[in-house]
Amino acid sequence: MTLTIQERIQQMEQEEQELQFSMFTNDTALELGLAVVEEARKRNKRITVDITRGGHRLFLHAMEGMSPENEDWIRRKNNVANHFGTSSWRMACQLQSEGTTMEAKHGLPFVDYVGAGGAFPLHVRGEGQIGTITVSGLPDQEDHDLLIAALRRFLT
Repeated sequence: MTLTIQERIQQMEQEEQELQFSMFTNDTALELGLAVVEEARKRNKRITVDITRGGHRLFLHAMEGMSPENEDWIRRKNNVANHFGTSSWRMACQLQSEGTTMEAKHGLPFVDYVGAGGAFPLHVRGEGQIGTITVSGLPDQEDHDLLIAALRRFLT
C-alpha cells in the first residue's frame, strides 16, 4: 500500500511523538549509534550516522564506501531538524506538498538547509528536543525508514 504525501506526513508526526527518550546520555548516544550501524548492516546498506546533542557531536561513524560529502548532507539535514523541530523528511514532504522549497518559503539557503530524508529530532520527555540523529547515504525515504526502524528497536 502506497501512502499519500499527507498520510506520510501524518505518520511522521506520530513517529516524532512516539519515538522519545526518558533520558539521554553520552552512553545512550554510543549505544544508539551502534544500533543504527547494526540496522544498516542487517539491510546490507552503507551509511554515515551522526548523533549530536546541544551542538556537541557525540557519535559519528562512516561505513566503508561513504565519503566526506555525506557529512555535509548530515550538516544540512541537521540544520533542518533543529530549525523546525521535525524530521528533515517530514519537512521535505510538507514543502513538496505545498509546491515550494525551503529557500522560497523560509529564506533558508540550500547550501545550509536541505529538504531530504535522514535527520530526526531527539526528544527527551519533559525536556523537549535535545539534539538530532542523522543518517546519510541512501535515498531519502530509505534514510528515514532505516533510522525509524533502528529507533523503534532501540526504544523497545
